[in-house]
Amino acid sequence: MLSFWSFSLLHQLLIPGIIVFLWGIVSWGWPVVSVILLSAFFPFYFGPVKFTIYNVPFTLIEWMIYVSFLIYVLRSFLAWRRSREGFMSNVRKHFYGTCKRFTPGGDWRRSLWTPITLILIGLLLPLISSLFEDSSLAGLNRNLLLGILKGWFIAPLMYFYLMQHVLPGLKAIRRCFEWYTISAVFLSVWGILQFVFHLTVTPDGRVSGPFESANYLALYIMPAAVFVLVRLWHILSVPREYDGLIGLFRKIFHVEDSLSPVSLVRYGFFSVALLFALYLTRSFGAFLGLFGSLFGYGIYHFFFSYWKVPFRKAFLWCSIVFVGLAVVGGVFFITGDRGKFNQAFNVTGRSSSSVRLQVWTVASELIERNFFIGIGAGQFERLYSQDAKRILHQEPYEKEMLHPHNIFLMFWLSSGLVGLVGFVWLIALLFLQVARMQKHDGVKRMALVCLTMLVAILLHGLVDTPMWKNDLALEFWMIVGALASLQKLV
Repeated sequence: MLSFWSFSLLHQLLIPGIIVFLWGIVSWGWPVVSVILLSAFFPFYFGPVKFTIYNVPFTLIEWMIYVSFLIYVLRSFLAWRRSREGFMSNVRKHFYGTCKRFTPGGDWRRSLWTPITLILIGLLLPLISSLFEDSSLAGLNRNLLLGILKGWFIAPLMYFYLMQHVLPGLKAIRRCFEWYTISAVFLSVWGILQFVFHLTVTPDGRVSGPFESANYLALYIMPAAVFVLVRLWHILSVPREYDGLIGLFRKIFHVEDSLSPVSLVRYGFFSVALLFALYLTRSFGAFLGLFGSLFGYGIYHFFFSYWKVPFRKAFLWCSIVFVGLAVVGGVFFITGDRGKFNQAFNVTGRSSSSVRLQVWTVASELIERNFFIGIGAGQFERLYSQDAKRILHQEPYEKEMLHPHNIFLMFWLSSGLVGLVGFVWLIALLFLQVARMQKHDGVKRMALVCLTMLVAILLHGLVDTPMWKNDLALEFWMIVGALASLQKLV
């Protein structure tokens, strides 16, 4: 007979097991569809879709990624068995050969896997250091660090790998982003309904969707708003660079370059829902990322891109974009929470700005004490509660703080100097990759959309902590995976 523990475990895993089994069928029969649809399930890591096996927590989206990845490996193995290639040749093709896909000649300095490896090494160094009794990190919570590594890096990197090797072309990549956008619109509508029916759960009455914090909702949906707005920009304003019979052929058969009423209405609805939900979150960091990335793209588009215009006309258009963004921002500030707006510039009393200054001060002190290896992922909350009063010489405004509210400080603290260098290296390679694209077709336009989303995340990351959360990590590595996949199409 099964013990009660075994029975309860089977009962707990019944529904997730059925879902994972059905997902396995989809992944086996339609691998491209499964990778595309995964982006719609990014938020599925909370509530009833969590489960534990031998005290190790898992989420539904993690298991879906594991299943898709294992089925891809199995299909690759069976394909190798049917081919005449040797085993090591196949390994080099699918793993080591990945480095050569990104740049001609396979220079390791330009391979995305080099900085990714540095990030993983940086995450593991505090864990290794904590094994020594005389280490300053001897009290590190190893289970928490390993859980972060599993859920925020290993699973997202598996998804990153699937995007490179499964998605066949531009249309599939764009569909992946559209399904992610659908999930963001769903959460936006959730937040809007909270506002309409006065069901907000945050202390300050900001909408948060299914999350505990309004900032979490803003972090997830803001890149989707950038995606929709830049796509609309391309649909409405980017001139076609093909004439004659080639232009006619592309107009008939290339849907991504044509303007259809259905796509226009769809993107219009998406933009309204996402922007209204962002407004209701009252997240200044999200609007910094949104406005800054769009204005930056406007400068690139009118001054430096293939579609650039004469200087006077470019200056006029950029001024129009700036004024438009300023008007929208002004409406946001005037009709929003004026108290929160005033607090944003108050650094003497208790405000969001003064709280961040305190958090950055504590984070800087912790970095000085652990300059090279950091403090380890997931350890900032414990050390902040323990040392903030001593470092600040007063009681902190917030006695508990999960993150340092800056993505670069977060990388330095969590993965040390090695991980920070890897992250900056990765970002630089992505910018360099797009800059080296010579063609000015749909691939280049999609790469520019991805890069604008990345800029928005980095700008928001100056005052908040994107990427260090289940759905935000998947969102970030989806963008990186898309850029890696687009490079193969150039």
